[in-house]
Amino acid sequence: YYYSVELYTFFKMLKNPFIKDSGLNQYQPLINQINALETNLKTLTDTELRNKTFELKKRYQEEQDLNALTAEAFAITREASFRTLGLRHFDVQLIGGLVLNSGKISEMRTGEGKTLVAT
Repeated sequence: YYYSVELYTFFKMLKNPFIKDSGLNQYQPLINQINALETNLKTLTDTELRNKTFELKKRYQEEQDLNALTAEAFAITREASFRTLGLRHFDVQLIGGLVLNSGKISEMRTGEGKTLVAT
């Protein structure tokens, strides 16, 4: 009996990203928001992009709500990474970052961009 409960718990923890009710799908609306912001951020100068981070800090001090700023913060980070490193975060890397941002553990295979996930 003990083993069956343990195995059930183990299998319940496994998530398949290809199943509709997968835990990863909860991040898709944020990914869509981040992707929608990308075009506008590409038109900004480096100084304007840098000022966006200061605007986010100011908005956080006023609102004290990080959730409202998440999509914009990730979009700015993606653009800054592309400009400075020449590397653009793909959606899977954004999902990894959002998972870490929510206090959970993200596991990725070799070559999937863990370094970008951590930025």
